[in-house]
Amino acid sequence: MIDPTDWFDTPKSILLAVLRVLWWLAWDVCVQTVGWSIGWCVLRVLTLGRYPEERLGGVDEASSGTAIVVELVGLVVLAAGIWGLAGALP
Repeated sequence: MIDPTDWFDTPKSILLAVLRVLWWLAWDVCVQTVGWSIGWCVLRVLTLGRYPEERLGGVDEASSGTAIVVELVGLVVLAAGIWGLAGALP
């Protein structure tokens, strides 16, 4: 006998797969690309071109520690810039 609840399992799993792909894409674009680019520029200026040693598009070649530091710096600078431009600074 066919169970009516089985009819919803396939669309549910397809929707879950689509949402996982979108989550990965958002993570990759927002954190890795934007965070790395901004953080790379800021750190290169602050360290006079010494850190990070990887090129601007070299997030994939960077070690995990370097990537996390550069991406976090980039996201913090971005958040501070938005916060400052919004007039929310005390």
